[in-house]
Amino acid sequence: MRICVFDSGIGGLPFVQAVNREFPFLEIDYVADDAGFPYGTKSPEMIRDILFERFRRIRARIDPEVLILSCMTAVQIGLKELQAAHRTLQIIGAIPPIAEAANESQTHRIALLATSRTTEDSFLDYLIARDAPDCEVIRIPAQDLIEYAEQRLPFASKLSAQTMVAPYINYALKEGTDRIVLASSQFILLEDSITNQLNELQAFNVKCLDPRGKVICSLQKLIPDKEHSEGQFVKPRFYLTGDQGANPSLIAWSERFNCSKPQLL
Repeated sequence: MRICVFDSGIGGLPFVQAVNREFPFLEIDYVADDAGFPYGTKSPEMIRDILFERFRRIRARIDPEVLILSCMTAVQIGLKELQAAHRTLQIIGAIPPIAEAANESQTHRIALLATSRTTEDSFLDYLIARDAPDCEVIRIPAQDLIEYAEQRLPFASKLSAQTMVAPYINYALKEGTDRIVLASSQFILLEDSITNQLNELQAFNVKCLDPRGKVICSLQKLIPDKEHSEGQFVKPRFYLTGDQGANPSLIAWSERFNCSKPQLL
């Protein structure tokens, strides 16, 4: 079975890693939409048009049986329409784990780190009303962390990365939250830095949550049992949508996650 993970940038690489660990013998393709990045500052109409064009290219070039949409802005804006338009393709969307955070929170106050676009989207309003009706959800737009993760994080020191996340984590703690939902895939790349900041502040009761676990659970239902352990390991293939070639940051990320050298989709 062939799996494709699609993201606006490099934020989907932790999902590739999670799939690889659970199903080491599946063929995995990763598509980073460097030509469309960033999604978080674009209008819903523009993102929708981009998604339909990228899916057309993915199906023509890769033709996967399952596609994981790890970009949460794309999930909010285009998941249902993409599923309706591509009925023969199993599409799994990375949904922010707000329900899990609400169930675990002792303070009933949840922080949600997201892009500027995500914090304003009506789909997020719906998720909060459905999954956390008894909690206060503090929306924290952190668009600059997206660009930082994409371009600078591969070459940054641990101290630099922790310094970048510190204002957001400090604000979340000031608001009395004890669960932090990472509602953008790029924030998962900063998880260690966030944990270091929490530990430095001795906020040991605070926990970060992201969608990888639920995505893997959804994928498990689609994978035949024999494919859990049969076959030969193939290094995930890394594709870009832009024609400018891979910059040093993209090459560094592909190497860090044991993917092939980025190539044009």
